[in-house]
Amino acid sequence: MKGLTVVALLSLAALAAGYVVVPEGKVTYADKDFLVKQKQMLEVFQHVHQHEVHTELWEVSKAYDIEQHYDQYSNVEAVKEFVTLYKHGLLPFDEIFSVFDDHHREQAIALFHLFYYAKDWETFYKSVVWARFHVNEGMFVYAVTVAVLHRKDLAGLELPAPYEIYPYYFFNTEVVQKAAQYKMQGFPGVKKVDDVYTVVIPTNYTGWYVHTNVAQKVSYFTEDIGLNTYYYYFHADYPFWMGGKEYGLYKDRRGELYLFKHQQLLARYYLERLSNDLGTIPEFSWFKPIVTGYYPNMHYYNGVSFPSRDNYYEVYTPEHYEDVEEVVEYEHRIREAIDLGYIVLPDGRHVDLTKPESVEYLGNLIQSNPDSVNSRFYKYVGWFARILLGGSIEHFENYKVLPGVLEHYETSLRDPMFYQLYKRIIQWYWEFKDHLQPYTKEELTFGELKFESVKVDKLVTYFDRSDADITNAVDVEVFDESSMKAGEMKKFGKIAHYQGEDFVIKARQWRLNHMPFTVEYSVVAEKPVKGVVRMYLGPKYDQYGHAYGVNENRENFVLLDTFEWEFKQGQNVFVRESTQFPLYVQDRTPYFELYKWVMDAYNGKRQFPLDMTEAHCGFPSRLMLPKGKKGGMPFQLYFIVSPYHAPAVPQHEGYDYTLNCGVASGARYIDSLPFGYPFDRPIDEKVWYTPNMYYLDTMIFHKKEAEINAVH
Repeated sequence: MKGLTVVALLSLAALAAGYVVVPEGKVTYADKDFLVKQKQMLEVFQHVHQHEVHTELWEVSKAYDIEQHYDQYSNVEAVKEFVTLYKHGLLPFDEIFSVFDDHHREQAIALFHLFYYAKDWETFYKSVVWARFHVNEGMFVYAVTVAVLHRKDLAGLELPAPYEIYPYYFFNTEVVQKAAQYKMQGFPGVKKVDDVYTVVIPTNYTGWYVHTNVAQKVSYFTEDIGLNTYYYYFHADYPFWMGGKEYGLYKDRRGELYLFKHQQLLARYYLERLSNDLGTIPEFSWFKPIVTGYYPNMHYYNGVSFPSRDNYYEVYTPEHYEDVEEVVEYEHRIREAIDLGYIVLPDGRHVDLTKPESVEYLGNLIQSNPDSVNSRFYKYVGWFARILLGGSIEHFENYKVLPGVLEHYETSLRDPMFYQLYKRIIQWYWEFKDHLQPYTKEELTFGELKFESVKVDKLVTYFDRSDADITNAVDVEVFDESSMKAGEMKKFGKIAHYQGEDFVIKARQWRLNHMPFTVEYSVVAEKPVKGVVRMYLGPKYDQYGHAYGVNENRENFVLLDTFEWEFKQGQNVFVRESTQFPLYVQDRTPYFELYKWVMDAYNGKRQFPLDMTEAHCGFPSRLMLPKGKKGGMPFQLYFIVSPYHAPAVPQHEGYDYTLNCGVASGARYIDSLPFGYPFDRPIDEKVWYTPNMYYLDTMIFHKKEAEINAVH
């Protein structure tokens, strides 16, 4: 990256599966060249539905002609294809975009190519600004996001959080409406903070307004803005339409990762259900009414409400008979391939599905990405199922669609049906694993090493108040530099204005959090050896209070921490802080603070670190632990130290994996063991318990914020 000397970053990066190698050292700070790019990217995402809010950007857009700059793109044919689509007619402004719609996706991919194949920053930026004023807003945000995450030369650029770009997809209608009222009424009674009108609007979760079913007891988890952002970025890192070889994903174990990510999400959701006495995730039948409804209580920018689904929703209706039977047939084909032990190719050849590494084929097959060996026959079950289960209205025009929450990655996790659907899909993953032989004692044992003890602090969760910048939820006057006060541009740059005054609107939610904790390890090694430590959290009892057996419980463990360690001969005592766990990231810096930080750094007032606590691909640290109960709820911690197995693709010296979360690097995993090891195969209890494993019973206590503050 020009102008940046990447010495090392903070030792904190939540890369795709949490298996990362991050160098330790000094923090690297951005130079002015980078700060200009960062500032420009932040401004592009301001009020994306307003096409003339930035006079300066509008001038850049008008002056750029794609057809006059074909030589500035590395794939001219792809760019010409976009221009052809544009001239034919793209999805209009203010219509609802969904990547699950065939026509929308075709256009979004072509737009992505325009950004991805730009040869340099100037061409990329001008292409982005041009598109900002010429293509549908939802399509624009999606294509730019995917392009930034996949261009290695843009690694480290911070995008505004999706809930700040599109608050409509994360916050209730009441909140958005109140934000608009404050703006239209001139912020009555609102005091300025640092010369800026600052409004804080309390907000709650769906169940607060409409009680639909008991699943809403965990809406604080399913509707958490950090969790939904995490899922959105996972699919931006690995879009189901993106081919592996063309974009460098073929070394990324993307099929295995797809299945493991969803398995972990289900396990984490189950722990939250247990904390609320809800028990296992329900199952459903395509041929019976869907018991679990969902009322999102949100609306799109154009004023249309998100579709809702009533309890006992009928899927198998006369107009959907063929659709349901088609999905059921696709499901049958996948399960048959698993049981037969091979995938049939179009030319009649077979792909072996009996080996542990064949999980990669299965994952690609289920996601039906371009790396699937036969998407023609096995199709994309999840895609069709989302549309059928979401309760969306059948559309008759390509550009008049009304997607349900399941048809957007940033809203999917809100709907309880998401978890029921993926429980069904991930069951195929477990069926594949159940055909494998259990690990032998030799495969599980680390002969030179054994646990003496593990000690963990008291685990405490609580709800605290968290603010998100939702200024983009309201429209503003056309931005004109001449209307600003003298020196104001130098101070803040370009932010939201009301009659020449700056303003920021925030939504405040009570969100789950936990107290930091430490884990103290005591391990004895017979000789110096390198190992990898894994720490899992799982349930102790089921919803009926019965203790789980080892084998039946293996589907329910969530990976908390994984790291390399150089063990010296003799006793090794070391401590891990929960803030070090590489799978998790802290809350994002709000847009206004981030923008002000960039401007201050540019003007020499402070430095701007490339701080990977805001890596886009981490699981929210807030949600590391399930809520537990006031008097304490029993859980199990499981630890294992394994011999170090070098990754199949080695780390490349000089390449910074943390800046882009390792996407397309193929070398970010800590070792080559299967994701979820050693729970990824059936367990033979006769050989399971080995000296390099350790089970620890623990309790998770839930406290009120006042109780936390009283102690600390």
